[in-house]
Amino acid sequence: METITVQVGGLLLCLLAALKLLPSKSKGYILENKVVHARLLPVDSKHAFVYPTICLLVPLDALEKRELDLCGGVVFGYGGLWGRLTGLRPTPYLTTLKGTIRHKLEGVLSSHGFEKEDLDDAWMMTMPSFLGFEGINPLTVYFCYKPNGVFWLTVLEVHNTFGESHVYILAVGKNEETPSKGFDHQWAFRRAFHVSPFNDRPSSAPPLPAVRVHLHLDNPADPASPGPLKLTALLKPESARPLSTVALLSTLARYPLGLLLAFPRILYNAYILHYQKRLDVFIRPEPKPPWGTTGRIGGVKWLPEGIFDAYARRRNEAFLSQRVEETNTTVRLVAGDPLLPEMVFTPCISEKNAEELIIRYTTPKFFSILFSAPSAKHALLMGSTSEALFTVSDEDIFLRVYRPLASSLPMGRRQRLRVYPIPSSISFVIPNQHPLDASGNKLVSYAILWVMQTMDDVESAIFRFLKARTVHDNEPWYREQWQRAGNASVKRVYELGSVRSLV
Repeated sequence: METITVQVGGLLLCLLAALKLLPSKSKGYILENKVVHARLLPVDSKHAFVYPTICLLVPLDALEKRELDLCGGVVFGYGGLWGRLTGLRPTPYLTTLKGTIRHKLEGVLSSHGFEKEDLDDAWMMTMPSFLGFEGINPLTVYFCYKPNGVFWLTVLEVHNTFGESHVYILAVGKNEETPSKGFDHQWAFRRAFHVSPFNDRPSSAPPLPAVRVHLHLDNPADPASPGPLKLTALLKPESARPLSTVALLSTLARYPLGLLLAFPRILYNAYILHYQKRLDVFIRPEPKPPWGTTGRIGGVKWLPEGIFDAYARRRNEAFLSQRVEETNTTVRLVAGDPLLPEMVFTPCISEKNAEELIIRYTTPKFFSILFSAPSAKHALLMGSTSEALFTVSDEDIFLRVYRPLASSLPMGRRQRLRVYPIPSSISFVIPNQHPLDASGNKLVSYAILWVMQTMDDVESAIFRFLKARTVHDNEPWYREQWQRAGNASVKRVYELGSVRSLV
């Protein structure tokens, strides 16, 4: 896994200059920034670019008390999206829970073991909405302070273009490295989030909090040290002006599209990297779930389930509600998204020898896999063994719970549709009836399966038409996933056979 090095500078100026040293006692700033990105590896795909951006640096307490609103919230305002030129609201930030930005920040800090009572205020560096449009905020930074202006934490909220976000919490004086020249603090940590497919210095000067990020490859010779530098990015404010109506309007006049260009710039540079520099695309992996890790994972915003996943989930819930009675088994479904509640299916009358099955899934696609795979054994192979989208506490119990009912009827259209993309390398017995087909509208189920496969084929065809390339064995389409599952099945049989030959 790659290592990230983060360097920050000019932090304590944010609070000290605003509260103690500036005669104007400005409670917010407009930052005009220079953003620098440089990709150094692989060597044949070197690429760099520089562009200007604008953002705001504001204290959360003043923001949420609406003390920073300009012209009654028309030029800049907090809490809404429409009816204002620029603004900030809680919805795009941190978790999907309701509440103010500060309330969400306190919740994130508490989940990572920090006392929210220690938070006096936090200065937030982010891009506001513009004319009701909220662009991508690749990086939002929260500079957190304890009472009396003691700098405490840097919270990095990283967004990708898929709508997911992740936080890294960096504590002053913990796991810090010696900072490079021009920076006050420096941390190194493992990267845990897919983004790209591919200082105590009191002064009367305005605050200029710079952030630089280095992405290093692993160092096989010394795992504790970063390897070669793969990518570097710098967000460096060139100027800071107190937030006011005149200053904001004049800044927007100089950069009329500055708040609208983040996504177009991402697409343009992605085009260069893919088609000119010949970098293949890594398909977005699912965020890391909280289980199986040391410490709290920083994923704070996960993609919601799609309409097909929701349909499959409802079918699964209806099936399990009856199935747990028949098998005397308790089934627990634990989502990777910590904000989703655990689903528990328990028989009304549980016997002493009752079994328990725990299924942990990283994505709602788990339900679609259960619904679209011809059998539980196929779902386990593709979704767990091959794609690692879910795990089960006991494979035998899983197969018993999702065992189809005995049927003398021939294989129906829905089951034949499920079998269609399965490669010949997967030789599992295919039942005539799927366990989730015991109830529900046959026509709707067939339509859902057909649309899922057709949309997948259309997306694959569009990729081929655009001559887009994915990293080998990283293709996201149904047929390719089943092909990988077939390879995994052959490999598993070979390994088991090798073990038996030694016994």
